[in-house]
Amino acid sequence: MSREKWFNPKDKSQCVIRPELQDKTALHLPPNLLVIFSQNFLKNFVKSNVLYQDSDLLQFFGGESILYKSHSNSDLVAIEGAISAPIGVSAIQTAVSRGVKRIFVLGLCGAVDSSLHVGDIVLPTLCEREEGTSFHYLPPEAAASPNYDMLQSLTKHLIKYNLPYRAGKTVSTDAPYRQTIETELTWRKDGILGVDMEMSAVFALCEYLTIPAVGLFVVSDAHDLTEKMDWVWNKKLFEENLDKVFTLLLQMTTHF
Repeated sequence: MSREKWFNPKDKSQCVIRPELQDKTALHLPPNLLVIFSQNFLKNFVKSNVLYQDSDLLQFFGGESILYKSHSNSDLVAIEGAISAPIGVSAIQTAVSRGVKRIFVLGLCGAVDSSLHVGDIVLPTLCEREEGTSFHYLPPEAAASPNYDMLQSLTKHLIKYNLPYRAGKTVSTDAPYRQTIETELTWRKDGILGVDMEMSAVFALCEYLTIPAVGLFVVSDAHDLTEKMDWVWNKKLFEENLDKVFTLLLQMTTHF
């Protein structure tokens, strides 16, 4: 089957596995969803009394996520740990079926551009689609991009809080073990800043659902393409900016 046949805009038939039936609790969620594609992160904000853990879980096809809510913003719910495009999209689409109206994403990306370093902030304005999930939501020629108004708002917040960032194209992939040196050099030539596993699929899903979405990355690792050094993912080096970016997104949600 050709990739063009994965998405048929004329197919209005009911999906066999319906998102609204995955969550057996039938809970209603607030309008703003903040998704972080990292595990064991939000508990730090529970300890500092910024968030609290809800008694319910978000149950979706492929797993479940702890729901974190804000003491000061009743319009916000946060989840973490839904790694990879299929699982992330499953969690988000289920949340949308439960009342979510806007998506804010904090992701981790590997640096493709050689000028980026661990801990740098990247604002994706366009995501190249090298994962498979997005092709079930948009035709292959469609761009996976954040919502324009939310992108402008996020840009203003980054400037207001004096957080240096790089804006531009990123790429999402399903196959980290196929990020060959030749692949990454080609991405560099194409002006790609960073690579992750989820963002293009999230933007495609939200475009399909007409749900506005925006996202930010913190660079978690920089790849050596000379074959002289081992690939290293150094978590500690980017934790400080990860906290700053999450706090920024929390603040931003209060404006919607």
